[in-house]
Amino acid sequence: MENHLARALVCLTVLFSGVVHAVESPPPTEKPASTRTVLLLGDSLIVTSFGEYLESSLNAQPGIRAVRRAKSSTGLARPDFFDWMKVGREEIERHEPDVVVVIMGGNDGQDLTDDKGKGRVHWGKPAWESAYRQRVGAFLDILAAPGRKILWVALPVTGLKNFERKLEVIRRVLHEAVSSREDAVHLDTKLFFTDAKGGLLREAQVEGFRKPMRLKMDDGVHFTVAGGRYFASKVRPAVLELLGSAGVEPGTVTPPPAAAGGQKPAVCRESDAASEVPMTPMAFCGP
Repeated sequence: MENHLARALVCLTVLFSGVVHAVESPPPTEKPASTRTVLLLGDSLIVTSFGEYLESSLNAQPGIRAVRRAKSSTGLARPDFFDWMKVGREEIERHEPDVVVVIMGGNDGQDLTDDKGKGRVHWGKPAWESAYRQRVGAFLDILAAPGRKILWVALPVTGLKNFERKLEVIRRVLHEAVSSREDAVHLDTKLFFTDAKGGLLREAQVEGFRKPMRLKMDDGVHFTVAGGRYFASKVRPAVLELLGSAGVEPGTVTPPPAAAGGQKPAVCRESDAASEVPMTPMAFCGP
């Protein structure tokens, strides 16, 4: 009787050990296809419809993962308010992206400061352009890595005369700083928002809408929902082209979501930082 009981206990012990081993060490499975990561960084244009739709349309592609980090009213001029050098480094380390897409600068038409709000370089002075160019270069250095591509999207035209005078300076310096690098591409957006006569394009046919839609909100800077979709549809091919050089197969591109509300975009992570610092009109973040 005792022998039978002992044998039964041994069998149960062996069986239980086998089950535990199977749970802890499942049979090897086939590795998933390589996923390419796109990191979107920027100000309120990334917070709102342009950033939302660009992120969701990229995530609709096989083998692509897109993430956003954005903060309204920010740029490279005021690290005492929001330090993109620090945040950029954190996001690069967190996501290790293959492509980084950046759009910012609209809030930078002001004095440059250090991270303590001191060491001012005054806007409009000869030293400003040189100091800003160096700051842009330092930011690009933080984003860069072997094999990684950076796409800097130029600020769209606004039609606001006073604001455009500032943006012309900022766009030029950004273009010079980005174009001087082999790992970065500067995407000119002027043709996206001008008509055949060179005037400001106020309406356009947008996928998912039956009639031409207004592109900008009343502030002349931020995009309507349709305008954000339109802008994203123009920038998206440039992102895919850079990803193609990193290994995305031709012919695997999936059409973007058909309707603005058809796919809920991932939540954009925005810093908890708040400020009363006066900014340019780009600081206004519409719905």
